[in-house]
Amino acid sequence: MATWEDVGRIALGLPDATIGQAHEGSPAYDVAGKQFARLRWDEGREIMQFWAGDAREALVNSNPNAYWVVKAFPSALFAWLDQVDPEELHEIVTDSWRVRAPQRLLKANPDLS
Repeated sequence: MATWEDVGRIALGLPDATIGQAHEGSPAYDVAGKQFARLRWDEGREIMQFWAGDAREALVNSNPNAYWVVKAFPSALFAWLDQVDPEELHEIVTDSWRVRAPQRLLKANPDLS
């Protein structure tokens, strides 16, 4: 089971990641001015909004109890954090950073590309 605190530990370990804030004030993590992880809640449960690029469908199909898509946010993916294990969380946060990071950061960090 993952938490938003776990997301923060992973996110802030990535190059040029900063603590951000969504337009309505919820916590987020940014890279080069773009959010790559955002906290949401539903009935007291933590939800992470993130970006998965081409892996969206595969993630949803691999664990529909954890991941889903919302039509209002066509490029994002959502996850119940309490349904994601820590190893998988590391992968999806890093992938989201990769999707949102500018090319210059990807080139400067080939181990993350």
